[in-house]
Amino acid sequence: MPPNIYKYLDYRQYLMDLFESVHDRDPEFSFRRFARIAGSTSPNYLQLIRDRKLNIHDEAIDAVAAALKLKKKEADFLKILVAFDHAKTNDEKDVYFRKILQKREYKSIKTLTREQYQFFSHWYIPVIRELVVRPDYPGNPEWIAKKITPQISESKVRKGIILLEKLGLIKKDSLTEKWKMTKTVISTPSEVLSLAIAKYHLDVIALAGESVDRFKKPERDIRSVTLGLSPEGLVEAKRRLETFWKEMLEFGGTQKEAKRVFQLNTQLFPLSDGDDDK
Repeated sequence: MPPNIYKYLDYRQYLMDLFESVHDRDPEFSFRRFARIAGSTSPNYLQLIRDRKLNIHDEAIDAVAAALKLKKKEADFLKILVAFDHAKTNDEKDVYFRKILQKREYKSIKTLTREQYQFFSHWYIPVIRELVVRPDYPGNPEWIAKKITPQISESKVRKGIILLEKLGLIKKDSLTEKWKMTKTVISTPSEVLSLAIAKYHLDVIALAGESVDRFKKPERDIRSVTLGLSPEGLVEAKRRLETFWKEMLEFGGTQKEAKRVFQLNTQLFPLSDGDDDK
């Protein structure tokens, strides 16, 4: 049985599984034969693609799709998967990932992946989660929309609440009918997670910049320090930041009657080249 391409985000894994499927039906179908179909003279062409030492090109995709009798929709989807994998920037990846999510066949199989991506890629979803579980939440999404800064639409709040419930991140108390947080952990494919987290970081960094004008000094704390670090010093700096983050998360967990939601950012990045960087 050929693998269902709509279950994949990694085209390299799909090609390997497709090869195995064909090989099971025809033991004489070899890596060398696959390479010839793709127009390559390298007998280990597919293994090189699998190991990310080589990328497949459009001409090879067309040849493989025709030889292995992929349907046109499957071949088109394969091209999108390839473009997603080969994209150089997060913006490019985001464009192709959205195309993947728009495919009806993918939607029907990977609904959870789409919802996980939505959670991580919208900065306001975690804010909605914090506000909807407040004891004084009156049950009206408009209340949350007005609380969030910068303000978002009531429609986004409603969709956010539905998303949070679907992901199991909030649930209603059977006695009080109030929303409460759960300890559910979202597990999502690494390629989706890295893309969504990158988008999330860019969004909240932009919000941090806007906060300089949006809030008065007593309401914010923005600091910057420039350091000279050795490679060993960078490792130690990151270790100290990790300790700091754990302390802040534990501290946040002690706030039983939080009246406001805050975003805490730290950015540590190089401002010069390093000859011995690895």
